[in-house]
Amino acid sequence: MKIRIKDKNRIPQAIKKVEDLNGSKINAGVLGEGEQQMIAGVHEYGIQINVTPKMRGFLASKGLHLKKSTTHITIPERSFIRSGWDAHEKEVLDKSDQMIPDLIAKGLSVETFLDALGQESRDLLRDYARDLRNPANHPFTIEQKGSSNPLVDSGGMIGAITYEIL
Repeated sequence: MKIRIKDKNRIPQAIKKVEDLNGSKINAGVLGEGEQQMIAGVHEYGIQINVTPKMRGFLASKGLHLKKSTTHITIPERSFIRSGWDAHEKEVLDKSDQMIPDLIAKGLSVETFLDALGQESRDLLRDYARDLRNPANHPFTIEQKGSSNPLVDSGGMIGAITYEIL
């Protein structure tokens, strides 16, 4: 009696896909330069702004009267990119693990694979930023923008969260 084993060896396809992925990276966050990136940087790391006489006068005209001893205003760190990734890294890696069989066995392109992971990263960072509540806004800020959500005002910064494949 002869036993014949038939196997679909996918090792060559797997090697090719790994070679195609070699060095590929996904950057997710507020990329590039401009106003939204500056705003994102302020929130991600926090900042201390020196109070100038002009600023003191402007804030007073809006109803916020600073003490004479106030020399700076602190916008606290509200990390949404670093903390958002830390909170959701496993979900992105799980999605990657789920897609690898399709990448190797079903002919999923490397570009589609990377694009799906970039979209997942972007969407999770946007959700994290929208849901972040601490540290809370100063009561004056809440009054001025009409919302207590620290990272949501016009939606521009969260909308600027994107990704790129390198």
